[in-house]
Amino acid sequence: MRFFWHMWVAVRSLIVSACVALAIALPANAQNAQSSTHSLSGEFSAGGESSSNGLRGLGAISNGQAAVQVAEAVYNFGTVPKGETVKHIFKLRNVGTAPLIIGGVQTSCGCTAAAPSKSNVAPGEESDIAVSFDTRSDRGAATRTIAVFTNDPKNQRLKLTMKGDVKPQVEASPAPVAFGTVKRGTEQSRRVVITDLENGKDFRVGSIGNSSPHIKVTREPRDDGKRGAVVVIILLKTMPTGTFSDIVKVSTSRAPVDISVFGNVVGDLAAAPPQISFGIVPHNASAMRIVRLTNSGGRTVKVIGLSSTSSNVTAAVEPVRPGKEYKITVQLRPNTPDGALRGTLAIKTDDPEQETLQVPFYGIIGSFKG
Repeated sequence: MRFFWHMWVAVRSLIVSACVALAIALPANAQNAQSSTHSLSGEFSAGGESSSNGLRGLGAISNGQAAVQVAEAVYNFGTVPKGETVKHIFKLRNVGTAPLIIGGVQTSCGCTAAAPSKSNVAPGEESDIAVSFDTRSDRGAATRTIAVFTNDPKNQRLKLTMKGDVKPQVEASPAPVAFGTVKRGTEQSRRVVITDLENGKDFRVGSIGNSSPHIKVTREPRDDGKRGAVVVIILLKTMPTGTFSDIVKVSTSRAPVDISVFGNVVGDLAAAPPQISFGIVPHNASAMRIVRLTNSGGRTVKVIGLSSTSSNVTAAVEPVRPGKEYKITVQLRPNTPDGALRGTLAIKTDDPEQETLQVPFYGIIGSFKG
């Protein structure tokens, strides 16, 4: 009996040991299996090199990306004479693993860009963007930017820059020329001195011209003995009432010069204020403004009609001093739709020289949203 008892104890010990070993081994195997799953998932999403199961290679195909690279994103053109057109070609290379799509190109004022030589750029290929910069409106430090829109996730709006220094060769002083407010029928003139900034002995002023028939330009020699000329700009009596603008173009042996000319001619009739602001008007509210029309001329003038470009703005006229002064009440109707309001009030008279006066009006209806 003692022999059989000892045998049973030995067998039971072996069974218990085997169960403990199995219980320890199973979690370890399960943990190893779980680790393999995470590793496989990570390799697939990363899109790395191909493996024996083929998933990594499939991940690389589905996750390919375009990547744009520019050898020179900022082009410094140095110092150029004013009026010269600066040209440059930006080269864009696709260093990604999927086609690079160039969706569009935008430039800042005074700069133009040609269409890309390629809009669909394969990996390893390049596309050229030719840019030109007109320096006629610049003086001193000048910068122009070009925005290129691509499908590169890191450069969806790629910024390219052209910068440098623009040195004027010829100067017009003063420029621009502002005549300000001028009474109708008045002749006024302004003098502009043309100077060679290079101080060359061969400098010459050539033809001078403009487009408005109501502005006359002439040329006189400088009274200081220096090379150049004096351009005389004459505002003629025939200039009609209202704002005016013109460009006087001066050709020289170095670079052309453009002189901007502008001003405002007023007649005997004047509206005050010259424009109407309703400001910010609450939703469904109305507003009223007063405009006074005065006549400083020798003859009497009648207001024969009022009209508005907006059906939400009405006007009524009342004589204060018949023929000389009128009160015009401008009314913004209630329940005008919300949003920005812009238009013009036309005051019609029997004055043959000022048959219609235009008074702009504007406002914001409802809450302002900037």
